Amino acid sequence: MRDVDIEPVGIQSLESKPVVQNEKKFAPRIPIRWRWIMLVGITVTAAIGVLFIIILDIERGAWLESQATQAQLQVDRLTDELKLPMLSGSSAETDLVVQGFLEKVPSAIGVLLKYPDGKSKSYQDVGDENRLAHLLTSSKEVKRLEMKQLWYAKTVVYAQTSMGTIAVRFSEQAWEEIAGQLVKKILLAALVVIVISAVMVYWVAGRMSQRLEMLADGAQRVARGDFHVRLPVRGNDEISDAISQFNVMVRELAHKQELRDVFGRYLNPKLVSDVFESGEVKIENHRQEVSVLFADMVQFTSFSESTETEAVVAVLNSHFEVFHRVIAYYGGHVDKYIGDAVMAVFNHPVGDEDHVRHAAKAGLALALACERLGFKREDGQPIAFRVGLNCGQAIAGNIGAAKRMEYTVIGDAVNVASRMCGLGEGSEVVMSRETFDKLGDGFVFHAIGRSEMKGVSQKIEVGTVEVSSKHVLRNIEHVVELAFHLDLPTDVRQIAGDA
Repeated sequence: MRDVDIEPVGIQSLESKPVVQNEKKFAPRIPIRWRWIMLVGITVTAAIGVLFIIILDIERGAWLESQATQAQLQVDRLTDELKLPMLSGSSAETDLVVQGFLEKVPSAIGVLLKYPDGKSKSYQDVGDENRLAHLLTSSKEVKRLEMKQLWYAKTVVYAQTSMGTIAVRFSEQAWEEIAGQLVKKILLAALVVIVISAVMVYWVAGRMSQRLEMLADGAQRVARGDFHVRLPVRGNDEISDAISQFNVMVRELAHKQELRDVFGRYLNPKLVSDVFESGEVKIENHRQEVSVLFADMVQFTSFSESTETEAVVAVLNSHFEVFHRVIAYYGGHVDKYIGDAVMAVFNHPVGDEDHVRHAAKAGLALALACERLGFKREDGQPIAFRVGLNCGQAIAGNIGAAKRMEYTVIGDAVNVASRMCGLGEGSEVVMSRETFDKLGDGFVFHAIGRSEMKGVSQKIEVGTVEVSSKHVLRNIEHVVELAFHLDLPTDVRQIAGDA
């Protein structure tokens, strides 16, 4: 059997360590306040953009109406001036009137005349003359042509006779200036609104994120097992409600942990764990191999009769406190205290492949702990405990009545261990040869003889066990030393280097 003794370097492993779970790697963390600033900034920018388009459209519509009124007056005036020149057919006079009109009206940047025979004549900037001439139709009223540029047209009529159609192009520079000023003002207003919104959002989101960070920090402390966290509740919103409920949750967890600790002193730890984690007991009755250890005080009756009751209880509790730590360290479970005796089980409820070896070392450590405690009777004799150990098949199950049950182990293996304890004389571990053969190296067996056991058909070779290895002895002494200075783990899974 391999040696799994624990060296002193494993002391630090006895300290409880928080469980660190692997966390998934996410994208870079962006604080809430910056998320809100970006969201509000985008929203405000989009809203201002939409309003800008609406305002620009309204302003352009109003400007076009004003321009249409002015264009109608100017075009009517030009057609009136062109009636006589066009009637006389004088192109020179016609050119003179049009040139004079363009000089007097700065907003007019182009004129096109279309005669009844289809010919046309342009003045200054008219763009695509052929396309424009094609769009010109006879109209007695001033109307705007369906073009991107501002073209207004009217037919020159004299005495019910059409002498041609004239189209005037007006400049959009005035609108461009108006639109430019409008853009500057809206951009300035948008900048002011965005800055003010960003400052307000940064402040509000900052207060919000502070409370959320406080809540996250509190949750992290609770995850590490600190159930004394209490967060201040400020405000009257969803976050304050969450903080209030967090405090309620922590109080319930603290209460649950207190109950768990209290029940853990009296009940099987597996039962307590199942009840508090799942709300129900899932343990099934079964048979398994266990190592059972009994330890009871030598001459307890005379000690209890000659000693005050408080002193008897204090002495027993002092021994049992150290015994419990040693047994827990080696992966055992204190099944019950029976007056002046303690019953411990190894390989149940938590599995342990080397349970026999661990149980033997625990028994020897108990004897050494008694010497270390140094309590004496009134007659000066040291108080000692007999230790009996046996390995075998036992039944693990719920024993008792419907109103009061106990989850324990029963069977011949338990009975034989109890009787082994009765064969000792104190400060020694008694076991059968069969159990000793399962210990492995580091121990020596001193035969007592063959003894009859009630319920066992054949006699059993019985003897005491001592340590023959300095390495094993150092381990036992080390554990006893720790038992007087540390609260050893009660979970076998925390045993460092001993699995």
